[in-house]
Amino acid sequence: MGAWGQVVHAREWGFSLGEARGRRPTVVVLTALQVEYEAVRRHLTDVREDELPHGTLADVGRVPGLNWDVALVETGPTNTRAALVTQPAIEYFNAAAVLFVGVAGALADDVRLGDVVVARKVYGYHGGRESVDGFAARPDAWEPSHDMDQLVRSARRKHPWAFLSPGAPPAQEPHVHFEPIASGDVLIGSRDSETVRRIRRHYNDAVAVDMESHGITHAARMHRTVRALSIRGISDHADASKAMADAGGSQETASRHAAAFALRVLRDLRPPGPPPREQPRGASVVVVRGPDLDNDSTAWGKRPLVTVDGRDYLLYEGPGDLPHETRDGDVVRRQALARVVSAQGRRDSYAWLRQVQWDGPRAGQGAFDPLAALEEEARLCRAHRGPDVLQLSRSANTVTLALDWPADTALGHPVQTLHALLPERPVPADPMRLWSVVNGLAEVAGALERLGSEGLSHRALHPTALVVNGSRMALRDLGLAAVPPRPGENPGPYQAPEQRYGSGTRPGPATDVYQLGALLHQALTGRLPDPGLPPYRGAPAVPDSLVHAVASALRPAPQARPGARSLRLALLTAARDLSSAPPPRR
Repeated sequence: MGAWGQVVHAREWGFSLGEARGRRPTVVVLTALQVEYEAVRRHLTDVREDELPHGTLADVGRVPGLNWDVALVETGPTNTRAALVTQPAIEYFNAAAVLFVGVAGALADDVRLGDVVVARKVYGYHGGRESVDGFAARPDAWEPSHDMDQLVRSARRKHPWAFLSPGAPPAQEPHVHFEPIASGDVLIGSRDSETVRRIRRHYNDAVAVDMESHGITHAARMHRTVRALSIRGISDHADASKAMADAGGSQETASRHAAAFALRVLRDLRPPGPPPREQPRGASVVVVRGPDLDNDSTAWGKRPLVTVDGRDYLLYEGPGDLPHETRDGDVVRRQALARVVSAQGRRDSYAWLRQVQWDGPRAGQGAFDPLAALEEEARLCRAHRGPDVLQLSRSANTVTLALDWPADTALGHPVQTLHALLPERPVPADPMRLWSVVNGLAEVAGALERLGSEGLSHRALHPTALVVNGSRMALRDLGLAAVPPRPGENPGPYQAPEQRYGSGTRPGPATDVYQLGALLHQALTGRLPDPGLPPYRGAPAVPDSLVHAVASALRPAPQARPGARSLRLALLTAARDLSSAPPPRR
């Protein structure tokens, strides 16, 4: 096999990839306004227009990277119109899920323009009884199913803006609020109105207000297997400034953010129940997105299947370097997270694929052989309790190594990486999150200690290089352990001082200690260490033992840093201190 681009002929499956895509389940996405519709529509490819029996028109297409067809419908405003359109759309498309994606007004002061509110509960605020004694609320509320609840919470923790439109990054990253929404047929333009006072009196945990969520959820609840969710971008504060905010483009921004988060939720949504008989068990084509040799980001997306000696893999996308391809002279290196399709008797089995292709002339005896280095990594994994080797394959000019990647048995997905636990901006220290990171990195330090005992080192630690499986953390591979150190290796923000050009010290086990320190610093502060800034001094929720461990690991001189064993023991002490620390004051 010469490249990821080889397409599998589905011998065991009995159908083509095109046929499989034709049978993909459908999600109905509804919007009320044209601006909301366009925010979703720009993500669709292979679009066709479909007319429902009662005349409703839908754009049906797919989103590269998602295992769903998307049927996009514009309903117009009000709950009644939304319900009348939703009901036949669910039946026509046999929808597995329904999402309403649009804008809303904020009722809470801490919800900013551009933030996203996902409805943890939908209140129909018009329900009640009016009498001489005044208005008595008769609440009508809806909540998403447990699996949708968990998907939203998971999507908030993971990189949630992967689908944000290129060329239009937010001025500041939106917050995602998973909170109640009040829904009625009144367009609110004043927070002093009787409607807002009624909402605050009877539904005072609602943080936003809209005009369609109640109708959508009523229609969806008529179908027991249809999951529903309302995802809203905040375009105004439900007050007199609404017209000015709309004129300034707030609806476009809010719609774009809501659409991006909706697609992030769909990326992890699984079809309900067992797959149809004609589909391969567990097959879920997830298109990988990432650079190839020609900087054409669509090349892998067009051909997401890989076969290695008769075993089929379906490539996943992901944050950071999970999909990656580089060229170094005549050497091409590729890597990706994949589902193992043809693993006999294994459900939800995943692999970390690494491949080296060498098209140049072979070097003389004693010279570095990149193909042999990948084979050596497989040997080191077996010898040093590294990731389990699922497959090692060599052809004339290519070696492919497949390492086991744990599965989340509850959600049926590959487990996440440390990337999901690290804050992306400075935030107050969270003792529970810190405990998970510190305890996990202590375990990783133990694995690095075993490598160091043989004079080997990983030298390429970063957030997506560490796999988080429950309370455990492990290396996804052995990094550069089988590659001789060289100046300039591991470029990027986690490069240790001795790895940079011009350094007089050879990278080695002390390099791993520095990179662990950089990850800890990021967990504590939301940023990487910077020699130009003062060193981290700690915070009330952070024990001194952890501050000292980070400072020691980040010393510029490799010989001044602790060894991996000393760092592991220091992190275990810090984890104990974190677990016994009192909760912070609120």
